[in-house]
Amino acid sequence: MTYSQQVPAAERALNILEVLAEAPDGLTASELLMRLDFPRSALFALLNTLKARDYITQQDDRGRYFLGKALWALAPGKEDSLASLVREFQADMELDEISETVVLCRLEKAFSVVVSQRLGLVRVQVVFQLGERREATAVADGQVLLAGLSPTQLTTLVADWYASHHEILQHIRVTGTARVDSTDTIEIACPICADGIRPIAALLLSVPLFKFRIGSVANIQHTIQQAAARLSFRIGAPVYQPYGWAQGESIGPNRPLDSPELTRFLQEPWGARLACVRRDGTPHVLPLWYEWDGRFIWLTASPGAQWKTYVRDSQRVSLTVDEPWPPLRRAFIVGTAELVPDAQIPGGLDDLRRRLAVRYLGRSAEQQLQLIDSEGWQAVKIRPSRITGQQGLGNHDSNNR
Repeated sequence: MTYSQQVPAAERALNILEVLAEAPDGLTASELLMRLDFPRSALFALLNTLKARDYITQQDDRGRYFLGKALWALAPGKEDSLASLVREFQADMELDEISETVVLCRLEKAFSVVVSQRLGLVRVQVVFQLGERREATAVADGQVLLAGLSPTQLTTLVADWYASHHEILQHIRVTGTARVDSTDTIEIACPICADGIRPIAALLLSVPLFKFRIGSVANIQHTIQQAAARLSFRIGAPVYQPYGWAQGESIGPNRPLDSPELTRFLQEPWGARLACVRRDGTPHVLPLWYEWDGRFIWLTASPGAQWKTYVRDSQRVSLTVDEPWPPLRRAFIVGTAELVPDAQIPGGLDDLRRRLAVRYLGRSAEQQLQLIDSEGWQAVKIRPSRITGQQGLGNHDSNNR
């Protein structure tokens, strides 16, 4: 005997989670109402229930909704696991190229706690003690982690400091980085996000003041940002967009990217969002890794990926690539997609999988066979009909058509 009855409330809760999973930028309550076909009162009752259990979260009481840490904890490899993050931090080969001390920290109430460090090769450098606790408000790593908390949490933990430092936290959310200068050191920190949005740890670079050169700030910041993004991908983040779209005002020049700028940008390891069309005509959007060879965009689809059937049926797709901090460059690609047999893939499917893993996770990814195994995978090639780029905030369509 087959029991076929289903629970409507459970279906609605799962629908909320599935819709949010397709929206890395989060969704407002109004946007959820537009996408979900059930009453407003039922929606808010379910949202409150999911929030109370940490399956979804909000940046503030009227902000966008995102998937929460309790949901990530259910997925193997995506749990908020400090031990797995420390392993990835210590295994990251690219960090060997940094000459100064790099530190991994987490937030414990109002303190930033050192959980792991990697010393550079220079003779004079900053050294921390494992387990060392520092006031979060006074250090770059602590401020990066505080910027990921809600106003209620900040008021509970650091009320006096928060009351007079709103602008610092907003600047961190906009730029994805924090810098704190002391009498002895310059510290620069970036967030590590298991879900790509909410910080669970901070990556800190500490440089003795006498060795610091003003002209090196941009390079140091870029290095730490790339490392934080790489580590986030290594622990399962589908995207890397710290704090979501926290910006509330225009940043920098709002202008199109010229062809050389666009080419350079597409070579950087930012995640892409692919938009294709389901069989019922509704849009399907998901985050993916990509490779740009100067002519085509290359993607790979896992054995059970449903989106490859949408691509096969409709072929028309678009791709968006976003930089998560200023100058906020973006690329917009429209074209046709096709599933490609191994013989037509430069280097073959195995090599494409390897290149993508190294591009996003670093050279040590070559040692993890599960990341480069291609059994059951398929390659997708996008032939662009239009590629445009934008720097800064604003309506890209009006500037790029």
